[in-house]
Amino acid sequence: MRSLKTFAAIGTLAFALCTTAQAADLPRAPSMPLPPPLVRAPSVIDEVSSNWYLRGDVGYRMNHLGSVANLAPVPTTADKIDKSGVIGLGVGYKMQWFRADVTLDYGTKTKYWGNTTALVPDFTARIDSITTLGNIYGDLGTWYGVTPYIGAGVGGAYLRTGDFSRASLPLITPVPATSNWNLAWAWMAGISYKISQNYAVDLGYRHISFGEATTGVDFFGNQLTFKKLSADEIRLGLRWSL
Repeated sequence: MRSLKTFAAIGTLAFALCTTAQAADLPRAPSMPLPPPLVRAPSVIDEVSSNWYLRGDVGYRMNHLGSVANLAPVPTTADKIDKSGVIGLGVGYKMQWFRADVTLDYGTKTKYWGNTTALVPDFTARIDSITTLGNIYGDLGTWYGVTPYIGAGVGGAYLRTGDFSRASLPLITPVPATSNWNLAWAWMAGISYKISQNYAVDLGYRHISFGEATTGVDFFGNQLTFKKLSADEIRLGLRWSL
């Protein structure tokens, strides 16, 4: 009886060992490789527009007048031109310390007064302007988020002259407004401050030259030509990086 139990135990142990060996010999299913991580393809828009910006500006313009000539033999004295405002838009591109933009500005109407021996003031007119400039700028470094810069621009000035009259003579017929294009140029300096990742505030000074403007001819043959028109501007702007 004891021999029978021993034989049974030996047989059970042998069966277990065989089963384990067969299981070890069975082929294992190949493990599936993990899919590669998804990487976002570079966006064409990101590559093209990362350095582009839009800008908007408002400013206070102190206008200057070189001299005035009259077609008729009536000289003017103590010529004066008033101050005005300016608003503008632009688009540009910035690359490290260098940037360039194209701007379009509208200068609000400014009034001209001119004295004669007959009356003070006698001649009056109003001049407004549209200027478009291509500008380049160079940053001079950044300290505590403030970046000073200098720049220059060249383009065209469209000057419109209207409301031309002479107070000492009766206005028989209205004088039509006139307009003309001139070469314009400017130089500027200022500081910018980056208030967020996409926005920067710009405070600057600009000197701009417009060329000359001419009035229409009134009934008595008076026609004024305003020479060497220019302005000094204080401007506040906002740049938005796309």
